[in-house]
Amino acid sequence: MNTSVLFEIPQQEAANPLSEDTIPQSLVHEKALISALLFNNEIYTEISKIVQPEHFYFPVNRILFEKIVQLIQQYRLASPTTLWPYIQNEVEVTESGGEDYFNELIAVNIAPSKAHAYAREIRELAIRRGIINVGNDLTTQAIDQQVENPTTDIINDAESKLYQLRNFGREESDFQDFSKHLIATIERAKIATENEDEISGLSTELIDLDNFLGGLQPSDLIIIAGRPGMGKTALATNIAYSVAKNFKDPSKIRKSDPLGGKVAIFSLEMSGEQLASRILAEVSEVPATKIRKNQIGKAEFEKYAKASMDLVKLPLYIDDTAGLTIADISLRCNRLHRRVGGLGLLVVDYIQLVQGMNRKENRTLEIAEITGGLKKIAKDLNIPVIGVSQLSRSIETREDKRPQMSDLRDSGSIEQDADLVMFVYREEYYLKRSKPPEEEEKKVATWQARMNEHGNKAEIIIDKNRHGPVGSIKTTFNGKLTKFGNLAEESQPVGDHEIRNQDFHLPPSTPMM
Repeated sequence: MNTSVLFEIPQQEAANPLSEDTIPQSLVHEKALISALLFNNEIYTEISKIVQPEHFYFPVNRILFEKIVQLIQQYRLASPTTLWPYIQNEVEVTESGGEDYFNELIAVNIAPSKAHAYAREIRELAIRRGIINVGNDLTTQAIDQQVENPTTDIINDAESKLYQLRNFGREESDFQDFSKHLIATIERAKIATENEDEISGLSTELIDLDNFLGGLQPSDLIIIAGRPGMGKTALATNIAYSVAKNFKDPSKIRKSDPLGGKVAIFSLEMSGEQLASRILAEVSEVPATKIRKNQIGKAEFEKYAKASMDLVKLPLYIDDTAGLTIADISLRCNRLHRRVGGLGLLVVDYIQLVQGMNRKENRTLEIAEITGGLKKIAKDLNIPVIGVSQLSRSIETREDKRPQMSDLRDSGSIEQDADLVMFVYREEYYLKRSKPPEEEEKKVATWQARMNEHGNKAEIIIDKNRHGPVGSIKTTFNGKLTKFGNLAEESQPVGDHEIRNQDFHLPPSTPMM
């Protein structure tokens, strides 16, 4: 991420005059940090995670820091003696007093232990200057009234830059003791033993899917993919509703309660009203088409109204803004996370409608930036993130239309970044479109038998599972209500290495990997 432009020296504005006294900067901190680094190169490992050359306000100090870093990265000693030959002829050094300034700088004496604090202060001041730059740029763009400069673009540009500044404000993580992660894992296992339910993650309320996965797990990027008409958005919204419905105040949760959470949905294809209509149809069991066609009766309206009253109370938040970038999604998600006291699940519908930070000629690279961003949100907020994805048209040319990993559009990064990839497949969808002519009675009979077998059913094909086996789960699917449900049939236990496309379920006693 190139943030150097954000940290340029803020320009003076007539309405907001700036001076050396008002621009956030500190010569003392910059000189002290460089001096400490010259006398102890080992502190570079720590401070490099905090500051970069562009975050120094004074050009001479920026040059000095750059040269020191170059020497250290070449595994050479950076000391006053070794550095001077490389900087003595630099314009910035000469204009600042040359050797006198350099001697003055190396005379500063601070303990290496304080270098970290000095670096943090330099970073803080740089971010403040960045905020000023964003504000100045925002003012300039707002004043410039051009048709090709709509306010939405101005705001999106500002949000994108603030997102970069916010991310720069975080220090990079480093190697951590294995014991820290081990303790966290043991704590999680302890919670699992105290939970009377058989899943440790968020419940989808699809029993076989929950048993198979152990629920939706924190920090996982989950891809739900399918061709148009398969029900991928329906599955995502069904899960979102279930998670929101099961949310309870932590003090009121019983051991037997399924785990829920507050849910954010970015609906980049459908409007918020359309999405709400889908969820309301699912809950009330009144098809949305009846309302659109004015075919709803009084009894159905009462069911619809009652369901809407229940839905109002749910911690379910929808953003239907079109054309969002991955930076926009991250910024808004983090803002909501803080506002509501912690999200439990994020749904993005769908990935191919998200924009990259910068338009790239290669869409695959742009998708890589988007899936990487979604995975980062999952890790930063420690929540499962569901990304709905399209599949390529190549499926339609095959006789066997069951999806596979190579069918993912721009699939490289999606397959790589995802912890879990689930395909939604409905044989019924294709059967309806292949009904033989009525006069071919035998073929019609065979077709009808297959329709009876596959009607109102769906498969959730788990093709990648970073934490366990792959396989297929059968569910019911009500097309009028766009609702997935549990299939009332006996589960068949299988091992971890079953052949793809065999329908199976894990028994409750099977441990998750």
